[in-house]
Amino acid sequence: MLLRASGTVVCELTQPVKYSLVRNHAMRDFTHVADFLVPRSRQSHFIVLVISVLMLPGLLATFSPIDIESYSLESPELDANEVLREEFTAAGNLWAFGIFVRDSEHFGEAASEAPLIADYTGKGAGLREPVGGILNLTILREIDAKAAIMRQHEISEFYLPLASEITGVPTIGALDLTTDFRAFMSGVSVLTNPRIDSQTLTMAPAPTNWSDCGVLECLAFDDPGVTQAHIDLAAHRMASHSDGAFLRFLSNDRAFLSDPSSVVIGPIGGQMQDDGTITSEQWGPGRWSASAAWLLVNFDRHSMQNNGWSFSWLNSSSEFGYEWDGVNLDTRPVQNTVEGCRESAETGGDPCSVEWLYLALEEELRASDDRVVTLMLAESVNVEINRELLSSAYLLAIMTGVVVLLLWFSLRRASDVGIVGVGLLLSLLWMQGLIGWAMIFGQKFALEIIFRSQFSNLLPILVLALGIDDSLHALHRYKEERRAGMSPKQAAHTSIRRVGRAILLTSSTTIMAFMANMTSSIAALRSFGIEAGLGVLSAFILTGLWVPLVRLDLDLWMESRGKLREEREGLVHMIPESWLASVTTGSARLAPLVAALAILLTLIASPLMLSLEGDFQVEDFLEADSDLAVGIGLVNERFSDEGEPGFILVEGDMANPKVIVALGELRSNLNSHGPDDSDQISRLPTGEVELRAIDGILTLAKAAMVWNIAPFTEAGWDPSADDGGLGCDKDPLGLPSLEDRDCLLFLYGFVLTRGVPESGGYPPLLPSITAEFIQSSEPLNFERPWLTESGGTPHSPRASLRYGLSSPEQFALVGPALVQLEGDMSPLQNLSRSPLRDRGDVSQAYSDEDYPITWAIPTGEPVIRFVAADSMQDEMQDTLLLGVVFCMITLWWGFREEAPVRQRWEEGMEAPVTYALRVGSPMAVMAVIVYFLLGPDFSLAFAGLALVLSVLWGTAPFAIAAVTTGPIFIVIIWLYALVALAGYGLNMVTVAIAAMSLGVGIDYVIHLMERFREEREKGVTPMASLAAVGSASGLALFGSAVSDIAGFMVINQSEMGFFSTFGLFCALMIGLSLLASMVLTPALLGILHRRTLHNG
Repeated sequence: MLLRASGTVVCELTQPVKYSLVRNHAMRDFTHVADFLVPRSRQSHFIVLVISVLMLPGLLATFSPIDIESYSLESPELDANEVLREEFTAAGNLWAFGIFVRDSEHFGEAASEAPLIADYTGKGAGLREPVGGILNLTILREIDAKAAIMRQHEISEFYLPLASEITGVPTIGALDLTTDFRAFMSGVSVLTNPRIDSQTLTMAPAPTNWSDCGVLECLAFDDPGVTQAHIDLAAHRMASHSDGAFLRFLSNDRAFLSDPSSVVIGPIGGQMQDDGTITSEQWGPGRWSASAAWLLVNFDRHSMQNNGWSFSWLNSSSEFGYEWDGVNLDTRPVQNTVEGCRESAETGGDPCSVEWLYLALEEELRASDDRVVTLMLAESVNVEINRELLSSAYLLAIMTGVVVLLLWFSLRRASDVGIVGVGLLLSLLWMQGLIGWAMIFGQKFALEIIFRSQFSNLLPILVLALGIDDSLHALHRYKEERRAGMSPKQAAHTSIRRVGRAILLTSSTTIMAFMANMTSSIAALRSFGIEAGLGVLSAFILTGLWVPLVRLDLDLWMESRGKLREEREGLVHMIPESWLASVTTGSARLAPLVAALAILLTLIASPLMLSLEGDFQVEDFLEADSDLAVGIGLVNERFSDEGEPGFILVEGDMANPKVIVALGELRSNLNSHGPDDSDQISRLPTGEVELRAIDGILTLAKAAMVWNIAPFTEAGWDPSADDGGLGCDKDPLGLPSLEDRDCLLFLYGFVLTRGVPESGGYPPLLPSITAEFIQSSEPLNFERPWLTESGGTPHSPRASLRYGLSSPEQFALVGPALVQLEGDMSPLQNLSRSPLRDRGDVSQAYSDEDYPITWAIPTGEPVIRFVAADSMQDEMQDTLLLGVVFCMITLWWGFREEAPVRQRWEEGMEAPVTYALRVGSPMAVMAVIVYFLLGPDFSLAFAGLALVLSVLWGTAPFAIAAVTTGPIFIVIIWLYALVALAGYGLNMVTVAIAAMSLGVGIDYVIHLMERFREEREKGVTPMASLAAVGSASGLALFGSAVSDIAGFMVINQSEMGFFSTFGLFCALMIGLSLLASMVLTPALLGILHRRTLHNG
């Protein structure tokens, strides 16, 4: 006969009894384990106690903080970002504060909270009240005071300079609106002075002026006589002549609003064009207005790290900067001092976290808020995550109470609930202890295998779910045997002998499912697999084996005192057993209908699952009303046309002129795309893609030479010599040619030692700014900058290119944008012997003039965030599918036939054709399954493995394994469909829950299958076996599921998006797993035994 599952051939059988789902020989059980443990139950308690004490040091080791921004990921993008941070030491760390106008009703209020911010009126709608919005004179004075706070703060010793794109004026540390107003209204900006066109190197007149103000007197910004009219006029001239740079510094609701009383004539309702000009059908009196603007601060990352500050949460000192407000926590930033952090580092202490510094500065700025609200944007993520986790602690207490209550309804004995609780607590202790000891030994012997991540926070939930399930099965079986008249020792022996085997199978399959993560290239995922395996092992020992021993000894103690009561018959444990029996038998009777409905739902769910795309929505992880989430939302809403800073790191011989040519070609490629291509790289007001690189710095340097040659002659340039005195080819204008190596060495050395001098309307660029674009590997000779201090030829091994990436949280857009960007980098690829993503030896670039580039790759925070999330999601999905295959193989091993291989081989050779077909069926089925799950690359290998295992373990066990795994695979499809219907995308939370559904769901089905096989072994008919399964195993499954679902629904009430999402989908996962075990699996068994059921 043929065994079929939903119409698919599973295995060809020739003898309906011998090769049915239950062999006619005895099932494997835990007899030897039970024989060993039950007489030694008291010794086991002592051993558990000793081991628990030994786990305490490991537990303490796991208390170290988890940095959710530490990806433990092997990726060239992350490597490049690390190079920028650590090796490109001139690179600064730019922080952004948002200054938002308050609703006028809240002017002057002492509190400064996000809800006080004026409502967003939409793009181009402006803000009517107060006059000018963020450009209101009073508000500008308030912003000026905040900038002064930042400049006078003790942390200012670590500031790096910034140059304004609007006025060109450099500033140290803080850049704000008032810096530009002060520069413009003083007449020192590039907008009010003649300047050299950096492309043609010819003089151009000043774009505008601050010498003719019409009916107004042109006053300086700090003049006491300045009025709103002066601000309106200055704002309009900067908006009209800065190529859109001024307007981009404002929120996107910027608009020129009509006001008949204004002295300024402007484009009412005007729109900024791609070339930076503003057009409008109506011009009239009014003023520019917006609701928000930036306050930027640039820090010297390297200097801060050398003086006791850390940008890594994991490596920073652990400090508690929170304050309880009822059951919630409010952030009260730790007030570290510069001197205190420096002294701590000098004495070997842990460095101070910059995340607390971010918030301390924000708090200080907020203290002066009167008509605005100041928000730090997208920083201090770890501080916020920890606050929300701690604030949700009370929900865990409520969850514990709910689970305990439901456990009592399931077990109906307070001591049983206490035993389960102790087993669960010790399981968590052992898991954390084992993880901690692995961390300790790994660090001691340089064999680290534990890299804790945000996934580590999910493990206690997994262990609790498995532990509750295992302990309920063990105790319910114990109670069942006691009701049947067995003594406590006999009942405990039977519980361990029968349920222990099922728990071994559930634990083994769950461990193997998570061990699939060991194939991942991501250290955090490999670690998650190991940590999960240790947790499942702990739960198996304590809740599966030790819990019934504790119940045994407690009953023996009560029996010795004459207080032991018999288990009552007919006691309802949460739900009548007859109801559960009706579910399993009814599902078997209606198997064709259930199967048809399951197939229909799966066909509907599959497209929904396949439509899921990766995304990152902050509300999926954080409290929606937290300052961090609100700040990110405000940026996405009001500064949507600005891109988050990204980089392209280039390594090689940067003094090779071919590199400069390639940078220009790269810029041309970026600007060559049509409307159907990705457009995520932010653009300048001129419409060109914004890509800032060293070639632009060199162009400004040459413009400075035209304006004033003196600084360059002082540095060694000889304008009278044909070669500039350096052996350098000149261009037609007598300036250093960018096509000559010696000229590039001189210009690089000049800008790195002196910066770019002030010239023709352009302000000076300090060396610290230019050093963010090019790096020299040796100290340069200041007097002869084309040489090193030792007189050798310098090497420039590294360059940084900067761009903006729009909508970085929309991963569906970021992926194609990065693919397109890497394609646009073909001019750089043409200069490299190997793929740009593969980092080569930079020393080879100096000996190969035709291939001067050894590495070039996009990086920066938006890139690595996308790469990390996308890589983790992809690998988690891959390991999830591999886990399904591993589960099948593990179950195949667990259900393997007991007859010796030689005996089965000899029996098979009596009918070789039939045996070959029977052995070949699992091979074909495995090949098809693996082909669709993992692809053709693995199909042949697993087919060969299946052939070998069919001979070693038998073919009928493969059918049982497939029947056991099939319903859970369907559940995973349904779960993904529900994720899509709920409006979520694929992120690390939803994918992790899907992986957990495999580990937990397979346990439910295994318990049911094992009890069904046990009943069939006794000679019970299939229908009676299913009834017994429903009333026995079903009772434990139902109690476990209800307890877990109720607990997860409590967590779902958390305001933290991560907890809420996790609780919701875990509850759905448990519910679907119960459905798979109590409905789908009996229906599948009903189909496989349809003839027996029909005859019965």
